[in-house]
Formats: sequence, structure tokens, C-alpha cells
Amino acid sequence: MDYGKCATQSSNEIITAEEHKRKLIIRNEHGKIIRKIKVDGCLIAKTDPSLRCDYMFEIDESETTVIAKVIYLELKGEGVKHAYDQLVATMERFLNEHRGCKKECYIVSSKVPRLTTSVQQLTAKMKNNKKVSAKLTVKNNQAEIHI
Repeated sequence: MDYGKCATQSSNEIITAEEHKRKLIIRNEHGKIIRKIKVDGCLIAKTDPSLRCDYMFEIDESETTVIAKVIYLELKGEGVKHAYDQLVATMERFLNEHRGCKKECYIVSSKVPRLTTSVQQLTAKMKNNKKVSAKLTVKNNQAEIHI
């Protein structure tokens, strides 16, 4: 899919997304092609009332343009439950484009509750969601992924 000005494509070793002192670092050790898509405020306008996450990252299979994995990211001050809702809404919106892809979701928040039952319940709920099953990771201030 062509995301126009909302996407950048790179095979750099390090790809980041950062807002308000929250940050995701992707270590692209195998030089895969990764599209970083700004969702909130670009792909989906600020005037659109629907929920959406901050970024999506589409990671291609080696040597092809077939999307193998999608990472959905919400950088949040507080409100892990609201961040979860934003991730699910974005996955549902791009269901057709990302059908058959492995999905991972990250919430990087300034205030993550300790591994409480609420975070555990959201993690299980995301994994067992029939429509948009994905792995959910919740981190405080910064997350790092190795691809």
C-alpha cells in the first residue's frame, strides 16, 4: 500500500519512533526493509474522531516486498487501557492490508503499572482476540526490538 508522505522506508540498522520522551528502538540486524508509517495526525487526520495508534511498522520478508510482520506502536503518557483500545482500533482498520501478517503491539508509557492483573489481562485479551490476534508488550519509557 502506498502511504505517501506518511511513510518512510529504510533498511538502516536502527529505526526509532519517539514522542514526549517515550521511544521505540528497532534494531534491524538483518537489513530488512521497514516502512515506518505515522498514523496519528498523518495517515489518519487529527480531525478524524476514530481511535488510532501513533505508528505502524511494516517489515518485509527478506528480498521481497511481501509484508511479513507489522508492529503497531502507541507512545502514551498514562492510560494503558486507552492505548490498548487505540491499537485494536488501528489493527481493525488495516485488517485487509495486514491479513496473514505476524502482528506485535507495543505500548510505551511514562507510567506503566507493575505487571498487575490489568496489564496481564490486556496481554491475554490481545493474544486471544479472534479478529486481531497479536502479541502485546507494555514498557516504561523505552522499548527495544531486535529483528
